[in-house]
Amino acid sequence: MSNESITNNSSKPVGFPPVRRVLPVLITQVLVAMTVAGAFAGLYIGLQKAPSPHHLPVAVVGSQVADAAAGALGDRADVRTAGSPSDARDLVRSRDAVAALVPDDGSDGWTLYTAGAEGRSATTAATTMLSGVAAGAGASVTRIQDLVPLATNDAQGIAGFYLVFGTTLAAFILAQVMNSLGALARLRTRIVVTVVGSIAAAAVVAVIAGPIDGAVPASSGAVIVVLSLLAVAVSLSTMAITSIVGPMGVIVSTLLFTTLGNATSGATISTHLLPPVLAAVGQALPPGAAFGAVTGFSYFDGAGATGALLTLGAWIVAAAAALSVAHRVRTGTARRRHVAASAAPVTPAAVVA
Repeated sequence: MSNESITNNSSKPVGFPPVRRVLPVLITQVLVAMTVAGAFAGLYIGLQKAPSPHHLPVAVVGSQVADAAAGALGDRADVRTAGSPSDARDLVRSRDAVAALVPDDGSDGWTLYTAGAEGRSATTAATTMLSGVAAGAGASVTRIQDLVPLATNDAQGIAGFYLVFGTTLAAFILAQVMNSLGALARLRTRIVVTVVGSIAAAAVVAVIAGPIDGAVPASSGAVIVVLSLLAVAVSLSTMAITSIVGPMGVIVSTLLFTTLGNATSGATISTHLLPPVLAAVGQALPPGAAFGAVTGFSYFDGAGATGALLTLGAWIVAAAAALSVAHRVRTGTARRRHVAASAAPVTPAAVVA
């Protein structure tokens, strides 16, 4: 062999296949990145482009005005009749109505009670609709009182979004780390570490958002419980999905939890202004359930939190069961292959004279 051929051969990279063989895989990764980015931007921006209220709960004092409001607003609102201004205020404070309209027989104008903690999108929609009801009756709303205002340090009402999104993202990353350690640690060990890590992350987020920044009025204990359940639900579900569908589980989990789940959670735009299907999906996913529970504990004496906690618990149970079944199936398959390989007859090697 000539020195030239030796030099040319030694200059070639060793162990890497030709680019044409891996090109489909590389193209697939680019397409996946495009899909995730497009879904993220499409959901977050698209849902806020032209939000429309659907069955937004409002209250009106007086049956005559309430009937007129129900007829004028149609499916945009669910109108409840309040017997008195006090009853109307109670409906707003208990989270049964986003806003309440109180007619005034005098010349001072009508009063509108709102719950700012329900989010700017919901209260703005309710204010617009009920002001229109008053205008239809030849009156005007001259006094607006926020009965459930947002925390002073969360004047923009976005603390809940970052609270839930940050916890969801941390749980997703934790799940990916645990998946990568599959060859180094047993499933039971990885689940224990996931649960401990989820609680630790939730505690950090709750302390920063509550006692340190003062943006979440709920007790730190309640927030830690909710965020811990959120983190465990997302991390175990991500591990389960990846265990079942393989590497594509990372993409599925990203789209399901960090993209769809957070976009429809009600943290950036009220679920009352989302299409009904997306609103239902959002409340059934862990981020939406967690946001609803944190809001309930923070501003409405826990209203709506029970159902949200049950949703998070259901995700955890389902994810743990799926992980267990997938692990048993995988272990059983490996055991059968080992037994089959051990029982296979060994062909004697040819004897070379």
